[in-house]
Formats: sequence, structure tokens, C-alpha cells
Amino acid sequence: MDGSRDADAALHWAVGEAWLRRDRLETILAWTPDDCPREVLDRAYAPGPHTIEGTALAVVRESVQRAQDPRRPVPVTERAVYADAVEALMSAGAGADMIVVGYRGTSRLRRYLLGSVSVACLHQATRPVVVVRANGGDAADGDTGRPVLVGVDGSAASLAALRWAAEEAKLHAAPLRVVHAWQSPPLLHSGHRIARDREAFEQAAYAVLDDCVAKGLVGGADITLDTRLALGGAAQSLLAAAADARLLVLGARGFGGFAGLLLGSAAYQCVHHARCPVAVIPAPIR
Repeated sequence: MDGSRDADAALHWAVGEAWLRRDRLETILAWTPDDCPREVLDRAYAPGPHTIEGTALAVVRESVQRAQDPRRPVPVTERAVYADAVEALMSAGAGADMIVVGYRGTSRLRRYLLGSVSVACLHQATRPVVVVRANGGDAADGDTGRPVLVGVDGSAASLAALRWAAEEAKLHAAPLRVVHAWQSPPLLHSGHRIARDREAFEQAAYAVLDDCVAKGLVGGADITLDTRLALGGAAQSLLAAAADARLLVLGARGFGGFAGLLLGSAAYQCVHHARCPVAVIPAPIR
């Protein structure tokens, strides 16, 4: 938490998720003298007997009050800690089911570095990380038509993402949309494609998709399943497929043209451009 709109959106998403999971939620606002959320600084230095620590805790409590739904109460631990934000999140989140962060914060340092804390968490976390932005819309719990979308490429990370996404879809009673992006063969000097090569590439892509579903959803899943091939780059394909999604799920690292490096291409673009929340799943997770 840091009092930003994105952080409030992340907290709202996390409260709903904790309620569905019948779990508890821990909220953290981390600060140091050199890197403190703007709202905390503005309020701490206003006239009156304020301290940064007390103000930080007040910001957390007020944010939790706004996010809580009295019809769906969630046990929440509220903490304001004197620590680097990433270090505090990594320490507290080491044994968590997931870490939820806003896309962009408001501290004097981080407001100039788009998503610096969220990106650092994605690089370092050994738990699933969900990045939420304020303008990403809100998939109501009763809105079962919006799918959970997962990108697969056959890697261990994408299979872990598929399994996690399937559980998430079941939790929300939502469809699961599984997408594999593939590229057609290059153009010949004559400007014509070889039809047989294109057909072979497409058949190979279908084989990857089917193999992922067979391995990732062992024993079957009690969900509505929608499998799709997407011709084109991974990021472009996933962002298009996620236009109506409630959540986009990615493996931390893949291969074969899909997120070869974490945030190197596809994952980076999806985290920074998807309107819906994005979950990045490390492989393996406990």
C-alpha cells in the first residue's frame, strides 16, 4: 500500500480474492526517509502532532476501510514498516499464497520509475505476483462471463501458470481461456509463402496447445474450457485475447517465442499494457 489509486485497486482486488479463498490478508506500507509515499509525507508534515510512522499506519487503515465489504468481511493485518518497499514485500510474501501490488506508486522516487516496485517483485518473488492498475476495470464476483486467460508455450513455467489459472477460474466460477501464440514461416524471396510449411507450423502449434492442456489439466477440471491458437507475436496476441478477461496469467519464463525472458518482451508488454490484472507465476511453486 502507498495511498495511490493503483494500490487502492490492488487492495480491493486482494480483499475480494481473500474472501473467496477464505484466507486472511496482510497489508504493508513500507517507507524510508529517502523513499516515502507522497500521501504519507503530505499528511505527516501538515500542522499537528503527526509522525511518519503514525501517518503511514493511518493511510493503510483508511485504505483497508474503503476496500472492505461488510457483507464479505476479511481478516486483515495492517502494517507500516520502516524498510525498502521491495525488501518488505519479499520478506512478508515469502510464505504467502500470492503478492498483490499496484502497477505504479506515488513516492518521490518511484513516481518517476514506472512500476519499479512491481517489476522488482516480478523479478525476485518466488510466489505468484498479481499486478493491478486503477483503470483496469473490476470484474464483479457474480460476473462469471469474463474469463481467466492464460498463455502457454509448453514450458514448465507456462504449465504452472495453466494449473494456477485453472484453480483461479474454478474459484470465480469463470471460463478458462488457454491461448498459444505462434508465428507463420517467413516469406520467400518471391514474396509467396509455402502452404505446406504454414500448415505444418499450425499443426505443430495445435500439438503444443493440446499437450499443454493434457499436462496442465491432469484429471480434468470442473470449468468451461476455451482453447485458442493466435497467429502473431505473443504479447500482441495475449493483449488482444485479454480485452474481455478478468485476469491474465503468465509463466515467469517461457521459451519458443513466448516470454523467453521475464519482462524481456511478451511478459513485460503484458504487465505494462494489459487493462486487466496480470498474474505472473514462477515455476515451480509450492
